[in-house]
Amino acid sequence: MSKPFSGARRRSLHTLAACAAVACATLGSAGALAQAYPDRPVKIVVGFAPGGTNDILARLMAVKLGDKLKQSFVVENKPGANSSIGNDFVAKSKADGYTLLVSSSGGLTTNPVLMKNLPYDPVKDFEPIALLGSFPLVVTVPASLPVKNFAELVQYSKTSKDGKLDHGTPTTSFVLVAETLTSTAGVKFNHILYRGSGPVVAGLLGGEIQVGVLDSPAVVAQVKAGKLKALAVTTGKRSAALPDVPTVAESGFAGYDIPIWTALMAPKGTPEPVLARLRTAVAEILQEKDTVDKLHAQGMDPGNADAQALARRIEGDIARWSGVARAANIKPE
Repeated sequence: MSKPFSGARRRSLHTLAACAAVACATLGSAGALAQAYPDRPVKIVVGFAPGGTNDILARLMAVKLGDKLKQSFVVENKPGANSSIGNDFVAKSKADGYTLLVSSSGGLTTNPVLMKNLPYDPVKDFEPIALLGSFPLVVTVPASLPVKNFAELVQYSKTSKDGKLDHGTPTTSFVLVAETLTSTAGVKFNHILYRGSGPVVAGLLGGEIQVGVLDSPAVVAQVKAGKLKALAVTTGKRSAALPDVPTVAESGFAGYDIPIWTALMAPKGTPEPVLARLRTAVAEILQEKDTVDKLHAQGMDPGNADAQALARRIEGDIARWSGVARAANIKPE
């Protein structure tokens, strides 16, 4: 005949049962949260003016996510301060999945290097969702500038009035890419900061500046229309959108290969079921043929929803750009 449970034993069993009930409830609520999300419109913030790569990608993803998750995804542009205004807005937003960020690699990896008192921490304040795409920057000049290739631009810069051409840049990451470019070529640019790639393109077309090292989606249409000239791309291989434009390496500067990328992020603390639902949806979208075709047409390579790899990339690029800034004696401002 078995002995009755002691009071301590009964309390222990009750505790285990209670913990199991809580675990089941938690799993159930997490599953319900994932199924219910999103049940109202989702805001996607872009830290730049309309017209650049981040804006183009955000609007593409907004349409695709809306179709897939049966809810409105609305893009909101918050330009200024090298995209830090928009990034900081998302970092401080409620972590519920209803405010997301499409950020340039610059907003996550060069702002920490070049900006004093940055109000957000790209590693601690965000949850990586997906790498949306990577792409070259394009060395772009007005059609009227008397140069036909990158080598001629280098020579033209050396013979200009003060030895520097005015270079329009929408973000700090482009400044550092341009610095690696000019250091390799032995010239200097006078960097002028704009609020996005669209305004830089307008500056080139209006003759305000002589050169822009810009994201390919922002310039492809104007280059094909003959209003701007593309002299070189910064990646190791040519762009599918501009196959006739040589790489910087092909232009006489061997080994030069610097891509730029864009990512989808959420505020830190966003529930994992919500993140998982977004990652699954974005992974599917990035593999769809029409998405791939649209990205390739803009000169972009599709990314992936490997959040851990994206987190490692962010930390690795911060270290890389810190080295570039030190070498160029660029101080945080």
